[in-house]
Amino acid sequence: MPRTALLAPTALALLLAALPLAAEEPVFTWLDAQGVRHYSQTPPPPGIRYEVRGVRNEPVGTAAPPAPAEAAAAAPTPEDLRNCERARLSLAQLDSNQPLTMDRDGDGTAEPLGDEDRAAQRRLAEQAIRAFCPPAAGG
Repeated sequence: MPRTALLAPTALALLLAALPLAAEEPVFTWLDAQGVRHYSQTPPPPGIRYEVRGVRNEPVGTAAPPAPAEAAAAAPTPEDLRNCERARLSLAQLDSNQPLTMDRDGDGTAEPLGDEDRAAQRRLAEQAIRAFCPPAAGG
């Protein structure tokens, strides 16, 4: 069998194996000059200080459950709880049928949010919830 015939199935298998990793990308978060917190899958422009948060504030990947002392140390901070609440409110708005607008280019003018942009913002809100909200009790 020629080597090129094996290339497509191998590439497809590698792509499928990487899908779970792509779903757990880190969340970049930073404050802009107006004090508005931003969440993104990509870092902000150069020169802006930012944090990288993993899913539930843990490194992306598998990890053993924390020991009781570590679990107490990992308690969410007041800022995390505020960020959690903001992310949940954003998700509720994005899930509503209300028309939404967003200033996408920083010119101060809000433009209507289309379906594709709404879906992208929904994914970011879900990632922020995983990063900042404490896990539900019992699982």
